[in-house]
Amino acid sequence: MTGKLLRQFGSPECVFNASLTELEACRLPAATAQAVKSRAGFRDAEKELAEVRRIGCGLLHWQDSEYPHRLLEIYDPPPLLYVRGDPQVLRRHAIGVVGTRRPTPYGNQIAERVSRDLAERGMVTVSGLARGIDSSAHRGSCAASRGSTVCVLGCGIDVIYPKENRGPEIVCRSQTGGIVEA
Repeated sequence: MTGKLLRQFGSPECVFNASLTELEACRLPAATAQAVKSRAGFRDAEKELAEVRRIGCGLLHWQDSEYPHRLLEIYDPPPLLYVRGDPQVLRRHAIGVVGTRRPTPYGNQIAERVSRDLAERGMVTVSGLARGIDSSAHRGSCAASRGSTVCVLGCGIDVIYPKENRGPEIVCRSQTGGIVEA
């Protein structure tokens, strides 16, 4: 819904300045339109921005030149990406790796090896940082001399989960790659 409102009105400021009638014309429920009009969410957004700055992250919106162009091609792309690390990594060729959270030792070994080999050839590994294959893929990419990784998080950007991924082989290396929360 946020994306639809931004496309309709052009900017967050215009959304907050829209009339109740204009907001309801976007098929917002009356209670939601009134909440937008009261600007309660605006104060929450200011707090969120302060927290993002405090933890050393940045925000990319879909009009930023660094926002991944391919992500704009999906249905209803996220209007904002929280980014920690080098946002230029998001513009490089990437491969997504998703797998089971309970892999065999062989599965972990292959995920790590394939990701490392691809990273040596300039590919960025994109995965969810979940336990299992995802973590193995990130570790493999980080082990490469040219490796970069993008972690797409399902939790806050300040939360590295599972805790075993807080180690330097993923988190510190991700500073040269990126951690993304949509």
